Amino acid sequence: MRNIFSRKPFSLWALIASLYTTQFLGLSFFSVALVAILREQGASLEQVGSLYLIGMIGACRFLWAPLVDRVRFSPRIGHFRGWLLLMQGLLVMVLCFMASLDVAVDFSTIYLLCIIMAICGATQDIATDGLVCSLLAREERGIGNGIQTAGGFFGFMIGAGLVLMVYPDLGWGKAVMILAAGTMFTLVQVFLLNENKFQSKIQYRAKDEPAWRAAARLINFWAQPHAVRWVAMLLLFPAGITLASSLLTPALVDSRWSLEQIGLTVNILGSALGVVSSLAAGWMISRLGRGAVMPYCIIMQVLSICAVLTITSAHTSKPVVIAATLVHFWGYVPSVTMLTTLMMDNTSAASPSTDYTVQFSLYQFFSMGLAGLGMGMAGRVGYNSMLYVAIALALLAGVIAKFYLAAGGPRNRRNLYASLKCPSGAGAYGTAEQQKEKGMSCCR
Repeated sequence: MRNIFSRKPFSLWALIASLYTTQFLGLSFFSVALVAILREQGASLEQVGSLYLIGMIGACRFLWAPLVDRVRFSPRIGHFRGWLLLMQGLLVMVLCFMASLDVAVDFSTIYLLCIIMAICGATQDIATDGLVCSLLAREERGIGNGIQTAGGFFGFMIGAGLVLMVYPDLGWGKAVMILAAGTMFTLVQVFLLNENKFQSKIQYRAKDEPAWRAAARLINFWAQPHAVRWVAMLLLFPAGITLASSLLTPALVDSRWSLEQIGLTVNILGSALGVVSSLAAGWMISRLGRGAVMPYCIIMQVLSICAVLTITSAHTSKPVVIAATLVHFWGYVPSVTMLTTLMMDNTSAASPSTDYTVQFSLYQFFSMGLAGLGMGMAGRVGYNSMLYVAIALALLAGVIAKFYLAAGGPRNRRNLYASLKCPSGAGAYGTAEQQKEKGMSCCR
C-alpha cells in the first residue's frame, strides 16, 4: 500500500478522503439527523417524510453530469477544481444561514435550503468522481475507492451520529455549524489543490466538443461493446447484500431494540467497522487485482447475509446481535468497493464525470427499488425467506462475476471502451490523428 500511496502526494489522498466525507455529511444530515430533530420538535410525519424525497435529487444527478464535464473554468482555476470550489463555497454559506434559523418554526426555509444542499452536494459528487477518475491510474483505483467508501461511512457517522449526539447539549445552531466547519475544511483543501499539476495524467481533453455530443453520452455510454454484460454485473452483483442490508434495521426494531441501541450499533459501530473494511478491500484490489479479490467479495457477501439471518432467527441477545451486525458491515463493504472500482474502470477520460455518474445512478435507482421491494415482500413471506433469496442472489453474483472477468471484465487497458482507443483505432472521437486535431491528447 505504501508504494501505491507514494505515487501521489499525501495531500491528494487526504483531499479525496475529505471530499467523499463531506459529500455524505449533507445527505446523512437531512435523511437521518434532521428527521429525528424535526420529529422531536413536533413536526408532522408528512413534513418529516418529505425530507426523503430530497434524496432523489442525488439519484438524478446524471442529468447534469455532462454539464460538469463540458463547462470548464480557466486553466488557472482548473476544470473540476472550479466546480468543487463553487459547490463547497455554496454549501458552507447555506449551512451557516441554516444555523441561524429556528428549526421549530422555519421548516419551509430549512426545507428549501436542504434542496439547495442536495443539488450542490450532487454536483460536488459529479465533480469529485470526475477528478478522481481522471487523476488515479488503474492500479490506484482500488485504494481510491476504498477511501471513497470509507469517507462515506465516516461522513455518515458525523452527519447522522455526531450531530444527533451533540444536538441536545449544543442546540440547533452549533450542531449545524459542525457540518459547516467540516465542509469549510474541505474547501480549504480544494483551494490548495493544483489540478494542472496532474493534467498530464489525463488521457484526453476535448476542447470544442459540441454540447449535443456531451449530452448524448448519457445514451451512447450504454451502446458500448459488452454493455449488456456490464449492466448485468452492475445490477446483480450487489443485489443480495443490498436486499439483506435493507432488512437489518427493521429486523432490529422487531427484535425490540431501542432506537438509541440501533443508532449506536448500526450508525456508529457498524460504520466504523465499514471504514476499516473498505480500506482493507481497497488495498487488496490495488495490491492483488480485481480477479483475485472477487472470490473474497462473494464469500463476504454470503457471510454478511448470514449475519442478518442470525438476527432474524430469534437470536436477540445483545452480544450476538452486535457481533452479527458488525460481521454484516464487514462483509457488505468489499463488494461496494469492488463495484465502484469497476465503475471507475468503465469511464473514458473525455467524459469521466458523466460515465461514472450514469453508472452509479443506475445502480442507485435499482438498489432503492430492490430495497423497497424486499421490505414489502418480507412483510408477506417473512425475513428469513427473503434472506434465503439474498443468499441465492449472492451465489448468482459469483457466477456473473466469473463470466464477466473471464470475458475480459473492464479489460486491462488504459481506457475501457474501444471508442477511445489509443493510439490506434477509430470510435466515437475518431482516430488518434482526428483526436489530435480536435484538441485531445494521449498522455499516459
